[in-house]
Amino acid sequence: DSLREHNQQARWAPRLERALDEDLFVLHAQRITAVSGEADGVHAEVLIRLRDDDHKIISPGAFLPAAERFHLATRIDRWVLNRVIAQLEALADIAVVQTLCVNVSGQSLGDRAFHRDTIGALERAGSDVCHRLCLEITETAVITNMCDAVEFAEQVRALGVGIALDDFGAGASSFGYLKNLPVDVLKIDGQYIQAMIDDALADAAVRCFVDVARLSGISTVAEFVDRPEVLERVEAIGIDHAQGFLLHEPEPLENVLCPPVSVVA
Repeated sequence: DSLREHNQQARWAPRLERALDEDLFVLHAQRITAVSGEADGVHAEVLIRLRDDDHKIISPGAFLPAAERFHLATRIDRWVLNRVIAQLEALADIAVVQTLCVNVSGQSLGDRAFHRDTIGALERAGSDVCHRLCLEITETAVITNMCDAVEFAEQVRALGVGIALDDFGAGASSFGYLKNLPVDVLKIDGQYIQAMIDDALADAAVRCFVDVARLSGISTVAEFVDRPEVLERVEAIGIDHAQGFLLHEPEPLENVLCPPVSVVA
């Protein structure tokens, strides 16, 4: 099984190289919604997709494991960040955007060259762009690369970029490292969020995460909100933001940044 999986992923490697060389990736986005109160502008997570030769859109679950295995994740991260910066710079009015969240892989987190390139790109982009960016790093990647993660987070935050800790609860969930890691947002793992309704232990864990975040002055996001009863529970617990298919299905980033104007006949 592992050999078959390796062979399948090996077939992805040249396709991903070609996609990077020929700009075949596309960016979608999913809105992140304030649970209470109105959002001040677009708040969304940027999501990568791949366009195949038939112009079908391929989701990242199909190719990101191969990108990680064959050390292409950092090249993809660079492409995404540079493209997001370019789209922000191209906006007629950047004030329509509150925050765009961009994922950074564990490989990039441990790569000093990526750190240097990112800092350079952010410095060139300037304050208006930086204050509208938030870099998402997963809890498991942080635990693996703690020293690099802390240094990188401090450097980008000094430029005004936010840091979100993604999939919180999926890893060791040791709250201790939150004292050392400068974090602005805690994104609570969707498995806990979806299980809250039927599983008292998951519900207690989420309440614990929210309490720790609140004490630390960190904003919270519930991931994978897919049912009205889950959203009701998220609101009751006091989570700040919600993200999931119930609220918004991902669509091309440019549509989220500049919604098409509907013409009334």
